[in-house]
Amino acid sequence: LSDGGADSWATDAIGKSVEGGFMKGFRDDSFQPALQVPRAQVLTALVTGLNTAVPNDVVAILERYGDAAQIPDWATGKMAAATQSAIVVNHPNLESLNPNQPATRAEVAAMIYQALAAQGRIAEIDGDFVVKP
Repeated sequence: LSDGGADSWATDAIGKSVEGGFMKGFRDDSFQPALQVPRAQVLTALVTGLNTAVPNDVVAILERYGDAAQIPDWATGKMAAATQSAIVVNHPNLESLNPNQPATRAEVAAMIYQALAAQGRIAEIDGDFVVKP
């Protein structure tokens, strides 16, 4: 990627996330590591890297979210896949995806945990803010 300079502390992690299929960067071949990451991008990266299939009933799955119209067109299938895989964690309101809101570290940690649980790699937690399929 054009902006993943060798001096960046995150260069190795960025390279591995790209090689692992979790992320691609932007269309101009940049990664822009200093940008905040919207929740839609976090969830898209997780389901992409895990090769989670996009379900057939995307619109029906996303209807549960009061803000579904705010999901970028490029992310709708992946948001449905994340929802069906129980990777989505919405705090404090289960019906608000907030797809364009920058993800907090806590949200990213919770979503990564849910992704690992969906793979059976760690025990599931029956949290109040995990969106159930």
